Amino acid sequence: MLTMRQEQVEAFRQHHLQKFEDEMVEHLKKFAPQRCKVAGEEAVRQVIRIGIENAKKYGFINRGAVRLYIELMFAFGSYFDTDPQYTWASAVLDNPEQLEQMVRADRLWNQARKYLAKVSGPKHEHMHAALQRLKQSRAEDFIRPGEPLDESILLTLPSIFPQRCDYLGGTALRALVRKGLDLAHSYQFETDTGKVLVVALALAVGHRFADDPLWGWARRRMDTSRFPDPEVREKKLYSAAKVYLEIALAADRVSQ
Repeated sequence: MLTMRQEQVEAFRQHHLQKFEDEMVEHLKKFAPQRCKVAGEEAVRQVIRIGIENAKKYGFINRGAVRLYIELMFAFGSYFDTDPQYTWASAVLDNPEQLEQMVRADRLWNQARKYLAKVSGPKHEHMHAALQRLKQSRAEDFIRPGEPLDESILLTLPSIFPQRCDYLGGTALRALVRKGLDLAHSYQFETDTGKVLVVALALAVGHRFADDPLWGWARRRMDTSRFPDPEVREKKLYSAAKVYLEIALAADRVSQ
């Protein structure tokens, strides 16, 4: 009887993982061309590897289920599974029911479609309008004199992202703002404008954008060893965010 040594099994597994990774790179260039272009191929590959490992935690090991999981990472951020604004995802992924993985994958996809239809709009018109409003706003617009910063942000966000805020509701939105402010504190952003910037990015591209390979442009500007002065970091992050916003709007106009 022909048997395979452990090293042969591992080599076989690695060969198929590499083949899947290569295929996913080509697929994602079509699925999310703008994000792939901005991130760069090495970052795309890093996200795919993270996705394979994270999907495994939820019992997703079949090719189709893993592929869907990675697609959702590119749509909502690499750590969408723990993001307070995507509770529909955690509700499916953390469901204790012992369901076959493709059944759960179908549920996850259906919830993502419902979310996008309500929040982005059938032709992404809500998202495009929100990006336009964000482009025209300033961090100072989120700061109300005499109001605690978190409350001030919560009161202002609906004017920028009305559909998303309506969908989230007060509890999830408050949790996201709190996470954003905690993140700003951990990176030593000292000004209210810097804190607002971090919260806005957490809402726009995902709550863990600072360590998400998809958003390398943000991660580099958040690097405290590279830019130890928090004011310099804030200015560089703000400038990079503006550039990305222009790119996102241009890509959105093409896709409409």
